[in-house]
Amino acid sequence: MYTLLATSLLAACPPPAMGASGELSEGLVSALASARGELVRVSVVLADQLPPQELIAAGTLSERRLRRAEVIGLLGTHASASQADLLAELGTLRAAGHARRIVPLWVANVVSVDLDRTAALAVAARPDVARLHYSRPRGSEVLSSASAATPVLAPAAVGGGLQCGVDLIGADDVWSQHGIDGRGVVVGVIDTGLCLTHPDIAGQVWRNPLEIPGNGIDDDANGYIDDRNGWNFESQSNDVTDHHGHGSHVAGTLAGDGTGGARCGVAPGCEVMVLKFFNDLAGEASVWEAMQYGLDNGADVLSASLGWHHSWGPDRAMWRTICDNVTAAGMVVVFAAHNFGCNNPPDDVTTPGDVPTVIAVGATDCNDVKAGFSSCGPSTWQGVPPYNDFPYPPGLLRPSISAPGDQVLSHQGCGGYVTMSGTSMATPHVAGALALMLEADPTLDQYSAAGILEATAVDLGPPGHDNETGAGRLDALAAVTAALANGNFCAAKQNSCGSQPSISAGGQSSASATSGFWIVGSEAHASEVGILAYTHAGAAFPPLPFFGGELCLRFPLRRGPIVSSGGTPGQCDGSLDLDMNAFASGNAGGAPAPFLLAPGTTVHCQWWARDSGDPLGVYLTDRLEFIVGP
Repeated sequence: MYTLLATSLLAACPPPAMGASGELSEGLVSALASARGELVRVSVVLADQLPPQELIAAGTLSERRLRRAEVIGLLGTHASASQADLLAELGTLRAAGHARRIVPLWVANVVSVDLDRTAALAVAARPDVARLHYSRPRGSEVLSSASAATPVLAPAAVGGGLQCGVDLIGADDVWSQHGIDGRGVVVGVIDTGLCLTHPDIAGQVWRNPLEIPGNGIDDDANGYIDDRNGWNFESQSNDVTDHHGHGSHVAGTLAGDGTGGARCGVAPGCEVMVLKFFNDLAGEASVWEAMQYGLDNGADVLSASLGWHHSWGPDRAMWRTICDNVTAAGMVVVFAAHNFGCNNPPDDVTTPGDVPTVIAVGATDCNDVKAGFSSCGPSTWQGVPPYNDFPYPPGLLRPSISAPGDQVLSHQGCGGYVTMSGTSMATPHVAGALALMLEADPTLDQYSAAGILEATAVDLGPPGHDNETGAGRLDALAAVTAALANGNFCAAKQNSCGSQPSISAGGQSSASATSGFWIVGSEAHASEVGILAYTHAGAAFPPLPFFGGELCLRFPLRRGPIVSSGGTPGQCDGSLDLDMNAFASGNAGGAPAPFLLAPGTTVHCQWWARDSGDPLGVYLTDRLEFIVGP
């Protein structure tokens, strides 16, 4: 895939000095030859990549938060040390007008930068550089939607209510039978952005708890200013607005709650982190940076309905390195297989859907028939150093699983609904199911989650895993039921009225505010007393028996002041309310823990109360997690 300076470029550019170790991809050679002094987007891949074996020990950590922090620390330390000299030279080249837009990444040891021909040859001559890859801007062909959008004026025009894909995979049965809707799970959607005001999704948009919007300051020191809901990696701004429509449609299938009439979302309780990689043109490094952001800012799942065909010359080795590093941190990663049918194996499944560690998604219709556009496997990595594995034939079985992706109804921009088809539409069905599974068992990682998905899928086509529909069609109910069997679900205790209590947060946690962040326990028995149990020691799996319920908090425990539920005598319409900002600042009684005033602290909490109508006399919600804001 990569070549030293080609003859066509030699006439225009002198080659690097003898002994240069950096290579220029074939696409970059031609791009520089025709650039006529303009700068082109380049990925500078350093030779010193973190050895995979250094991440193996981190993979043994059972607590996902600790595992993530360990991997981020290893990757960041390694990249920072090895990139210092390169970044200094790029800074000099930028000052001379030969470079711009320098974006160092640590999710792998790579730097995205715009270079002219002079700068590219200088960087290629460095002994610490393995290769320079041309990140050719691509249009909407990278998006895995196969048909034009068809607007729908009203949900009733296509049946309204529960959509067929959500119904077919049994997501609504997960909600009703298990009381699970993805609550507490953050899904990073790498796409064209999102209309934040669509009534079906507005309540599910992730909000960076440590960022004060609009103040022009990087409050949480994550490198992104005012990243309230995510980031735009193509324009390097906090404008995540969807001007295309693809991202809004995908997010609706993931988390739409049906406020406008069509229940499109598989996991309407999850949070959508908006990772915008596409404006009008997109490069590979924008997706890599989006993956890094999701990893660094708390996403549990990364979902991307996109892919680069092999003929477009993607840096497949770097894609695989990044996907492997992210999954080593405990994240779950799902990509579309794309829409090239079954015409040219082993190249129909695009990159990164061809990466062995990711969950690659094919498409069916709502009659469990494979969609004709859905890409078929197998894939191969022979001839892609340093991997050179999965020789074809037989190659790597792809896709991993399939889901409804033909004529899918979901959100249209900022209001209404539209039908679209593609593995783009199938992928958020799987991402939504993963959100449900992670609520059921927060200890799941890429490998355990993929194993459950594939083991519980409805087999289609030839018996067993095949290269048309993978393990079969997604069955969310079976997958969540299997995840629950692991015993790591923190469930609320049914109250004496037969309903399920819940815990929610309203407002913004702030170490500097004296009010404005409420933790509420709903459906409490009237006129009872309760306390909020909380800790900064993390969640407990499996849950610990606690006064007739299950407390999902690690010791040492702290508790808030005693509060009363109010409500109608004899009914379960009371609520337990505590303003945590007021409590933390000493304005609500009790003895608040000092960590409530430490920005960045992750706090887990549960409501416990009396329930005089219950045989054990106990009311208990499930667990809620929040981060103390500045």
